[in-house]
Amino acid sequence: MKMNTDTAVRELRGEEIMEKLVEAFGDYLEHVRRCSENTLKAYLKDVRRFLGYVHKHPQDISRNDVENFVKALSKGLITGGEVSETTISRYISSLRVFFDYLHLIGVVSENPTEKVRHPRLRKKVPNFLSVEEIRAMLNAFEEKEIKYKAILSLLYFCGLRVGELCSLRVEDVSFYPPYVKVVMGKGNKDRIVPISESALKVLEAYVERYKPRIYFFEGRAGRPIHPTTVFRIVKRAAKRAGVTRNIHPHTLRHSFATHLIMSNVNVKIVQELLGHANLSTTSIYLHVADREKFEAVKRLVI
Repeated sequence: MKMNTDTAVRELRGEEIMEKLVEAFGDYLEHVRRCSENTLKAYLKDVRRFLGYVHKHPQDISRNDVENFVKALSKGLITGGEVSETTISRYISSLRVFFDYLHLIGVVSENPTEKVRHPRLRKKVPNFLSVEEIRAMLNAFEEKEIKYKAILSLLYFCGLRVGELCSLRVEDVSFYPPYVKVVMGKGNKDRIVPISESALKVLEAYVERYKPRIYFFEGRAGRPIHPTTVFRIVKRAAKRAGVTRNIHPHTLRHSFATHLIMSNVNVKIVQELLGHANLSTTSIYLHVADREKFEAVKRLVI
């Protein structure tokens, strides 16, 4: 009986050690790598799931353990359902960063994920709205709902991510000259996004009425507005505008990028406005220009 008790104690201590490592990894992501809140949560969730699967100390984890986990993940054995290639790739990235951190602090001598291959990702065509649909959504709110219209305006006219919108502070928005400073966006890249004339009038009216103090869009008790609230506002606008497709805040960002490409804006400029670290990420929006070319050629009937 004592042997079983000793084993249980050792396992408990092992779990406590692992959790402390994960917590320290979270601090590293937040304060050193300056990850966004969503990225931080995703990385920690992925790492905890992996550690719960292998039940080993990091020093004893091999490449084979990681590959077995990836196989189980792809079969739906980890999450209880189908997992996309994009999600599998994210898990591998999360584990790679985790073991890089453990190597940095001397817990492991090498990274077992180093030679684990990412699945080949098929470039997904982003879901975007037409200019008419965007206009209808912006006009879906009455004058007294200027806050909701301001939220939609920043998501579309500035191409903000929902996390960037929620964490936006009053001092990050300038009306003279008109621009938004996106601080600590994804990829640790601060960026300046000009505010169009259409959005400027809405934002000025919003500030005049609500007079935000710290966060540009405040929720309860002066805290930043919650992402769930933004989701609800976008859904409400779509319903009122008669948009029947399933859309979310990021759809407005996709629409922002797509409409710029359709207007022949240089893809490098679009990359900077979106805050993408790699041009390849922005290139998914070029599908629109390609589609228009194909449609144009189809008209050549003799």
